Amino acid sequence: MQHRIRAIWVLVFLACGFTVISLKLIQIQLVQHDEFEQAAIKNHLQLVTIRPTRGSIFDRDDTLLAQTQQVYDVRLDGQKLNHPEIDLPRLAQALQVQPSSLKDNFNPRNRYQLLAENVDDNVVAQLRALKIDSLILEPHSRRIYPNNEMLAHVLGFVDDNDRGLTGMEKEMDKLLSGVPGKRWVELDGSRKHKEIPGYQNRETSAINGYNVTLTIKTAIQHVVEDELDQIVQTYQPNGAYIIVVQPHTGEILAMSSRPTFDPNNRKTFQQEAVRNRCITDPVEPGSIFKIITLSAGLNEHAINLDSPIFCENGSFYFGGKYLKDDEPNGTLSAMEVLSQSSNIGCAKIALNYLGEEKLYKYATAFGIGQRTGLFDQQGESPGFLRPLTKWSALSITRIPMGQEVEATPLQMAMAMSVIANGGRLMVPQLAKQVTDESGRVVQIFQPRIVRQVISPDAAHDVTKALEQVTIDGTAKKIHIDGYSWACKTGTAQKFVDGAYSHTKFVSSFIGFLPAEDPAFVALVMVDEPKTTKYYGSEVSGPVFASLAKQVAQIMNVPQDRSVAPILSSNNPNTP
Repeated sequence: MQHRIRAIWVLVFLACGFTVISLKLIQIQLVQHDEFEQAAIKNHLQLVTIRPTRGSIFDRDDTLLAQTQQVYDVRLDGQKLNHPEIDLPRLAQALQVQPSSLKDNFNPRNRYQLLAENVDDNVVAQLRALKIDSLILEPHSRRIYPNNEMLAHVLGFVDDNDRGLTGMEKEMDKLLSGVPGKRWVELDGSRKHKEIPGYQNRETSAINGYNVTLTIKTAIQHVVEDELDQIVQTYQPNGAYIIVVQPHTGEILAMSSRPTFDPNNRKTFQQEAVRNRCITDPVEPGSIFKIITLSAGLNEHAINLDSPIFCENGSFYFGGKYLKDDEPNGTLSAMEVLSQSSNIGCAKIALNYLGEEKLYKYATAFGIGQRTGLFDQQGESPGFLRPLTKWSALSITRIPMGQEVEATPLQMAMAMSVIANGGRLMVPQLAKQVTDESGRVVQIFQPRIVRQVISPDAAHDVTKALEQVTIDGTAKKIHIDGYSWACKTGTAQKFVDGAYSHTKFVSSFIGFLPAEDPAFVALVMVDEPKTTKYYGSEVSGPVFASLAKQVAQIMNVPQDRSVAPILSSNNPNTP
């Protein structure tokens, strides 16, 4: 009887056990099937992102400016290096370093010792030929800028994940980046979860980034960089800027500033040197702003080039303050007001022939107080132009000569381009086209007109006045043989501690060549030259002349010495 009861209980327990197991299996296979399936997939499958190769950047002549290369970090397993006295000198020779540097730093207990970073394929081939088993080669991609500091502010740089942080790297990041691919890999059951090579049937290939061609001409950029280096060496300024623009299209042929940096060495450059000061640092432009004042008067037909302007013999009292010229002038023509850079003459044009509203209208039409949009969301300054409601009694006489207003170097280069381009303001342009890996053109960036600022006739008359500056005006000592050319000098006192300084200046020189059919506009600006020289004609003028001669040669600009000189006056003046 007892055996029968025991048997019954055993059967009951077995039945209950199988029932529990069956219910658990039902729960796993039916109720929680998806959950366990995903867990199994997660445990045995891994999604690997395939990084695309970032596109390259070229200049307008297909000169390489930036590219992504595969490089290697070289490491050593010290415990596996059996003959360090033999192998270390061999490694040093391949890495082109002193053998003592490897011997002194070698640690036989370090299994992951770094020997070198960012080694290229040629060196790696030599290392592999040594057949040292303890050598560890770790591949990764690196953005390379072959010209180092050259064009650094325009190109910018990328982060460790190849995402653009500044410059064109950031501006064109979506096009350069490409599209990542995906690959599911199956892992074995070992602790290290090694990949099973045969399981490669679920893969989406990466799409490499597009290549971007810039409007930059490297030959001109080299000239600009050399001239800036000379400025820094000679004048030790706070900053220096040079921009070369094709006025008819708005294409920037060269642009750079000082201080600068090397985008290849992110660990060494200073943050202060990274910003593109041609677009981020507005200054009071001083006398180069006078091109806007004269343009406004001529375009409104309020004056012509021969209109007489009484310049108060060098001292003009208005609004409770004196306005002075460097040299006393009586009556000058409107052309001479610009060529002699008379502050009083420009003030009189604005005061007697324009008025506040028209002066403000033309300043904004030339782009002052507005971002150009060249580098969107990268700190471009709009400059500074007060609304009319905040003008003081003096503003109508100070703004015409470039005080109480601020503009970036790029804004002033584009403003001068208006004169050189028949009165049309263009959008400054750095991107020329986009191509894929095979060279097929994907996108072309066409020149864009912002607005017609002044008439072609008014632009032609301003050009005559700017030519006069080179003949008997403030730039008469600057010579560019073989060409007609037009320019304006500027020597702006810096506004420091509530007053205009008599020791700190921004020295500027801006112009175009040839005068009648300009091939380029160039701006040279030096912020606080540290010498006794500070006039724009003395500091920036010779740089402009040297630059213009070289750029004209590079661009094969025909000489036009046959252009007749304009009547000169006998009013020598300082800038």
